[in-house]
Amino acid sequence: MQLSPENLLKALYETMPDPVLVLDGNRTILAVNGSAIETLGFSAEELIGTGPERLYASAVDAREVGEDLYPLRGSSKPYRRRVDVRRKDGSIFPAEVTNSIIESGGGQPIGLVAIIRDLSAVLQAQKQRLRAETILNTALASISQGFAVYDGEDRLVLCNDAYREIYSISAPAMQVGSSFETIIRYGLERGQFPGAGTTAETRAAWLEQRLARHTNPEGPFVQKVEPGRTLQIEERITGDNYRVGVLTDVSALSEIKSEAERLGVIIEGVAQEVYLVRLSDRRFIYANKSARDNLQYSMDEMRQLEPQMINVDLFPDKLAGKAASIISGKTKTLIADTMLRRKDGTMYPCRVRLELMDTGPDPVVLAFAEDITERLEIERALARKQHEFETLVQNLPDFIVRARPDTTMTYTNAHYARFVGLEPAEMIGRKFLEFIPDHFHEVLEAHLASLSPDNPMKTSEQTMVAESGEQLWYLWTNLMIFEDGEPVELLSVGRDITETREARNRIASQARQLELRNDALEQFGGIVSHDLKAPLRQIRLFADMIAEDVGAGKVDDLETPSGYISDRAKGLERMISSLFEYSQLAYQGINPVTLRLDDPIAAAWSNLTVHVAEADASLFCEADIEIEADRNLLIQFFQNLFANSLKYRDPSRPTEVRLRAEAGENRITITLEDNGIGIDPRNADTVFGVFQRLHPDETLYSGSGIGLALCRQIAESHGGTIVLDSSYRDGARFVATFPTVPL
Repeated sequence: MQLSPENLLKALYETMPDPVLVLDGNRTILAVNGSAIETLGFSAEELIGTGPERLYASAVDAREVGEDLYPLRGSSKPYRRRVDVRRKDGSIFPAEVTNSIIESGGGQPIGLVAIIRDLSAVLQAQKQRLRAETILNTALASISQGFAVYDGEDRLVLCNDAYREIYSISAPAMQVGSSFETIIRYGLERGQFPGAGTTAETRAAWLEQRLARHTNPEGPFVQKVEPGRTLQIEERITGDNYRVGVLTDVSALSEIKSEAERLGVIIEGVAQEVYLVRLSDRRFIYANKSARDNLQYSMDEMRQLEPQMINVDLFPDKLAGKAASIISGKTKTLIADTMLRRKDGTMYPCRVRLELMDTGPDPVVLAFAEDITERLEIERALARKQHEFETLVQNLPDFIVRARPDTTMTYTNAHYARFVGLEPAEMIGRKFLEFIPDHFHEVLEAHLASLSPDNPMKTSEQTMVAESGEQLWYLWTNLMIFEDGEPVELLSVGRDITETREARNRIASQARQLELRNDALEQFGGIVSHDLKAPLRQIRLFADMIAEDVGAGKVDDLETPSGYISDRAKGLERMISSLFEYSQLAYQGINPVTLRLDDPIAAAWSNLTVHVAEADASLFCEADIEIEADRNLLIQFFQNLFANSLKYRDPSRPTEVRLRAEAGENRITITLEDNGIGIDPRNADTVFGVFQRLHPDETLYSGSGIGLALCRQIAESHGGTIVLDSSYRDGARFVATFPTVPL
């Protein structure tokens, strides 16, 4: 029975392992195969008759694909696009969607077939390949011989450091993707190859010969790269049309005159084991010193042995099978890893390279064997180091995060995961913006957006809230990795700087207190030079008057000047006492505690009970909020303000004091107003000076003039301010601000 095209297409449609969707010209799903139902998690009824938009993880992808395909246009070329597909359960997988146009019998586009290919395994394989390349590059760096690989278009794929060191003059041209000819010409123009001669003709001939050897390698050859340095170059073309070159420095050997002597020295002196095996009887005919020393046999003993007698891994039949491809001429070389047994029975791992020597009717196989015990140990050590590195990263006290440019995490160490109370695997695929306070989102997004190829790394400080609720400060270093100018990965390291910030704040507070003390010293100096000298001058003047009167015999009227001296001395004593009180209160260190603001207010008003009664005063207070400050200093602060209101009251009406406190984002604003005689706006700043009295008549308004000065110093010691509201006309109004947490 012949299978019809329709049946064939149906069978392919139903059995195809990839999801298949059939859509009409209106982008409506008409049919889905079994794989689509299984992979996407939707039933056929849930998909048929709907649009494909919900299958896209990105609305942008859904819109752009729709714009590219609709309205349908006739095309024989499938439309492919890399997108992220969302299953019914919300999980997302990377995929390649191939859309092919369906045409009617008349050639008009009537719909399309969409095939969804899951790329998860492909991307994982790419990741493993990149890891393998990293290991390969590390291994190549440890090889002393120069090593390079060129692709089928003769462009450089990779080379190790030894290759660049050997061709040091040509090294700047050794960029991945540069052609072999470009690199050779670069070095030739700069004197890399002395053997090329000095004229344009000899250099051109040399270049032509070198390119021919590279294109069609026939075997090892010798090349001079600089005076006194000679290389042995061996190039091979792989089955995948890659050109592999190995460079060995043989400068010392080039000094040997005799070709036979040179060959003997090379073979006997190399660290590799070298064997010659006659194919006719499969006997060793030669083994160099390294081989004899390793196997513990003499040359005569070696000639009695066959390769299978010392080979542990490869049994005779298997060994013969591997050698058959060389003997038949199908391959020129064969490389195999095996175990060789010494005379004493011990074994060692070895990598053997076999090559058929064209010696006429009695062919010989040349074998190079390398003891790879140390190499395997290095590989194991690298694996251990990698494990140790991973262990170190996982246990560092710093947070370590790798993420896509949109902050979707691809890796996080255990310390960061513990901090937020999750397992590392639970954080992969989530954006780390989820784990920082909301008010930092905008700042962090702007910070990351500012990273560029010219300035890819920046640091920022931000608060982090641990699972326990503790708020800590972290210094984040963010490095954006760019490829071709586009961001591809974000590496972030966070370090706990909470103690550092606290220490910095303490130092700043101490510096501020020192500044205040220095200001106080300057102010004291001005007071001593001005305010304290005035009464001293008067005392001296009256003392001189008394001296003159006594000298003239006028002793009847000494009571008046002596009374003046006594008054001035008492005034001076009060000023000194006030200065001492000012220095004790205004510049002492603060001891902040958390308290309700109405507590020190009540204490201050209570301390003035006698004065409150004399003034028939009332306090109206709205200050039931929390603050962190020094309680004793706050009591003194409010007591001085209340005392000022009680002292400068209006005797014609009962005294009223109104206090209101309002909490802002980071500060508390305190407003205190009274219905007293008020303060002239011209003295709005003067009233806060030490010994600044606006009413010189002490019989009417007593005091030393330091009360408001103390208020300003107490506010500033907390990082706050106090000013007189000069616009207020019904008495005096003071406005003070205090930070919620003192600086």
